[in-house]
Amino acid sequence: MKCVFFSSLLAFLSPLLFIGSYAQQPEAKTVDSSAYYSDLLMDLQGGNDFNRAIHFFERNYEKNLSESKPVAAALNLEVLANTEYKIGDYNSSESLSVEALKLLDLENDADTQVIKTRIYNLLGLLYANLENYEKSKTYYGRSLQLAKTTSDSLYVLINMSAVLRAEKNYETAIDTLNYALNRANTPRYTRLAGDLLDNLGYTELLAQEEESLMHLKQSLAIRLQLHDTLGIFSNYRNLSSYYKQVPDTLTAIDYARKAYSLSKYIPDPAYELEALGLIADLDTLEYIERFKYLSDSLKESALTRQNKYAALKYDVAREQRQTQLALLERDREKRLKTIYVLTLVLGVVVILGFSVLSHFKQKQKQLDAIRKTEASISKKVHDGLANDTFQVISELQNLENIPDHILAKLDKIYLETRDISKNHSPLIDGNNFKDQLVSRLSSYKSENFNVITRNLNGIDWEKFSKNKKDAIYMVLGELMTNTKKHSKASLALISFEEKGKKLQITFKDNGLGNEIKKGNGIQNMEFRIFSLNGTISFEPEPGKGLKVQILV
Repeated sequence: MKCVFFSSLLAFLSPLLFIGSYAQQPEAKTVDSSAYYSDLLMDLQGGNDFNRAIHFFERNYEKNLSESKPVAAALNLEVLANTEYKIGDYNSSESLSVEALKLLDLENDADTQVIKTRIYNLLGLLYANLENYEKSKTYYGRSLQLAKTTSDSLYVLINMSAVLRAEKNYETAIDTLNYALNRANTPRYTRLAGDLLDNLGYTELLAQEEESLMHLKQSLAIRLQLHDTLGIFSNYRNLSSYYKQVPDTLTAIDYARKAYSLSKYIPDPAYELEALGLIADLDTLEYIERFKYLSDSLKESALTRQNKYAALKYDVAREQRQTQLALLERDREKRLKTIYVLTLVLGVVVILGFSVLSHFKQKQKQLDAIRKTEASISKKVHDGLANDTFQVISELQNLENIPDHILAKLDKIYLETRDISKNHSPLIDGNNFKDQLVSRLSSYKSENFNVITRNLNGIDWEKFSKNKKDAIYMVLGELMTNTKKHSKASLALISFEEKGKKLQITFKDNGLGNEIKKGNGIQNMEFRIFSLNGTISFEPEPGKGLKVQILV
């Protein structure tokens, strides 16, 4: 048990030295500073203070994470991990330490290496207390590799030797301490030299090496010079153990009593109990009652403290659960609001979709009705009026003394009737749209009027819908009719160009360019193009002709 206590004492000192650079901030310890709350966690006085300190570092951790500051977040976890280690919750301490290392893996600067050195050392302590010595040595080794100062390296070596001693690997432990002692051979490391000599002497005592007494006394001389109370107590204890083993009971009791006298100046009663245990082991009845009383008292105190810290941790956990439940409730309300909004939006989209679809279907019905009406008109005009007119002309030509102007008027009626039928003749279903369009445009050619098309063959007509091709067919026919009847043009140029999924058509003639009057013909053309979400513009220029731009 002595070996375990001694190694635990030195092991606890080393993380405090490592943390020194972090805890000793230059600013005053205000009630909202890291140094102030670090002191609260080190003293572990009062439930409210403990909770406040834990919450402070947990809030800082969350804040640093949200601000993408992994090193600062890891420092908060390190403080929490050391607190859990101090109250004996090694599992929680281990979990926090590992999480801190994950955050530190995101950075690789000098400050990060220093923090890793401390956390690796803490993990070494954890596993040593859990008697997982292999893991303990692994993390001490990692800490030693990253240690930037000789002091840090020496304390890790002391801790490493304590693990080797616990494994009863005395030879390696002695070699490790001798190596460390050679590095501490300057006045700067006098205190560390005293620690190393005490460890070395105690390890040699367990290994029954002759140099044990010499090294223990060298350590005592250094510590007496430095007035190192805790260190001197360790020397007295180990010297008592040495003389008990020799055996020299009187000298052993003398050193045990010195240890007991010194323990009264140490606030922790565990030192007094250990000193009394040394005396009791030497069969001295003088202090037995005091040893029994103090032992029972410390056990009760330890149990009370353990229960207090368990209660403190329970309070923290309960507050965390309540906070988590509040957050979950808030998230649930947000999800419900989101569902309500999405449902409303979806309803509006569905209604708009039905409206658009209904509007589209209505337009489609109108276009179908127009096509049927025009087809009916074209058929009736062609089969009825035009044929009847042609028959009357034929019959009159067989009679004598019919004035020529009568025949001319009838011929004009026949031609206009045929033009009406042609203009209202719909597109024939099929895949030969280009040929039908070429045929229709060519039908307007005459000795006095020519039609030129540009890039008609370069258009992929198969990509356009039946409705779109039908509209193009009818609108261009209407334009050609108006040009021949009203503009006195001799030439019409029609250009075609694909614009992504749309088709751009430019119509030009060299007619009078008179102002456009929106009669039925213009309105029909606009209706056909607008129903397909297209655009059509008329740009007359007096004396130069008409320009029409269509995008459909």
